[in-house]
Amino acid sequence: MPPMSTMTARLGAAVTLLVLFVVSPVAWSQPVPATAADLAKIQESLNAMRSFYEQRINALEKKVDTLQKQNTQLTQQASGPSVAVVAPAAALEPVVSRNPPSSLGGGITLPRVGPVTPEISLILDGKYSAQSQNPDGFMQGFMPSGAENIPRGFSLGESELGIAGTVDNLFRAEARFVVAQQGGGFSISAEEAFVETLGLPAGFKVKAGKFFSSVGYLNNKHPHEWDFVDLPLAYQAFFGGQLNDTGAQVSWVAPLESVYLRLGGEVGQGAAYPNSLNYNDNKPRLATLFAKMGGDMNDASSWTGGLSFVNATTGDRPRTSQLNATDTFDFTGTTNVVMADFVYKWAPDGNPSRQNFKFQAEAFWNAQNGSGVLNTAQPYAGCQSPCAGLGYSNVQSGWYGQAIYQFMPNWRVGYRYDQLYGGNSSYGFGANSFNGTVLEPWNPNRNTVMLDWSNSEYSMLRLQLARDTSLGPGLVNNQVFLQYIVSLGAHGAHRY
Repeated sequence: MPPMSTMTARLGAAVTLLVLFVVSPVAWSQPVPATAADLAKIQESLNAMRSFYEQRINALEKKVDTLQKQNTQLTQQASGPSVAVVAPAAALEPVVSRNPPSSLGGGITLPRVGPVTPEISLILDGKYSAQSQNPDGFMQGFMPSGAENIPRGFSLGESELGIAGTVDNLFRAEARFVVAQQGGGFSISAEEAFVETLGLPAGFKVKAGKFFSSVGYLNNKHPHEWDFVDLPLAYQAFFGGQLNDTGAQVSWVAPLESVYLRLGGEVGQGAAYPNSLNYNDNKPRLATLFAKMGGDMNDASSWTGGLSFVNATTGDRPRTSQLNATDTFDFTGTTNVVMADFVYKWAPDGNPSRQNFKFQAEAFWNAQNGSGVLNTAQPYAGCQSPCAGLGYSNVQSGWYGQAIYQFMPNWRVGYRYDQLYGGNSSYGFGANSFNGTVLEPWNPNRNTVMLDWSNSEYSMLRLQLARDTSLGPGLVNNQVFLQYIVSLGAHGAHRY
């Protein structure tokens, strides 16, 4: 981009030519001025016009300088390294008067920059799957979370309508509505709907509404940003998918030159797993903390890492799990999840268009403390139903690692490995109390490979193969997925 002084000179020359173009026909159609007084009036009018536009140019230069500084803060606050943030168009309004000097004879009114038109996008996600096991079953060894499984045959994934834009110089708003298939029917839900601040001093940012939590690395990525058709097993086991709640977030980006550092925390109502259904309570039941760092290693490589903590309580509403056709289990207590994430990216000379590589890994430690009640049709262990267990404490864990390699333009290949550890899973009852139910202890794993082709940044086709053991011993689910994702309308850059 040329220096501002050069831009000013070019704009001044353009204004002069415009004036000559407008004035010349008038000059040729009128008699040539005969007196110095006439020439003086014309010169005075031109000087006034020139002064007016110089004021506007100077004001715009100051605005550009200010917005460049604000953009640096907004870029870091949005999602860390390598993210571009577009400045609010409303903030480009000059501070000088919008009416030309009266010596120009009036009649020239510059248009006012009004509210920014919202960006509207539509993401279509479709799938076909062939699976050797019925995917409707729950993941064994972990408290059933209600995570959605991809059905067999043709299905519609999370097709998403997004509306986003700058409200004014202080706020930005975003809403995303999702149409998803559930069995033989469809549902429409608000996946995200929030407002966030712009340009708060000292690197602070506030967000409020319904949104994906910023814990971990993958949690706040929308499905069309994933590198695989489905989420890692750990997200399904410990969050029931992605941690998404209604609440507020405060974050801060440190003013560092070579290292990206962001700290933040959230409070949420706790209306979904791993909480119970907490929709009418003065006390929020979900709280998180997160810390993220990142930076460039050299011209070709960059990295980011983070630590996160999630605290969820059931309050006076137990979390109920359906164990089988007749029995249920109610858990009351606290769930604490600690997460660690790391991402490394490489591209020749920092240009990923032809070739790039990404390694991504996350680890989870899920500690549950509380008590449980078993509701069964038959007397259990000498006590009548419902039967209460003793105090319970268990630590479950899991991790995944994946590598994605774009070996030529438009083509990528990837591999992911998932592993979970179920702990004792007795919930205060005897060691073998839950044998034959979905809470019977089990340590599942999954191997996944994928190949995808993108004709452009707006369309992608993917083939994915997986061997999944999360349904239990002897229930290996061999999976084949075909997926398409297409994007219409505004499509911002994906987060790091």
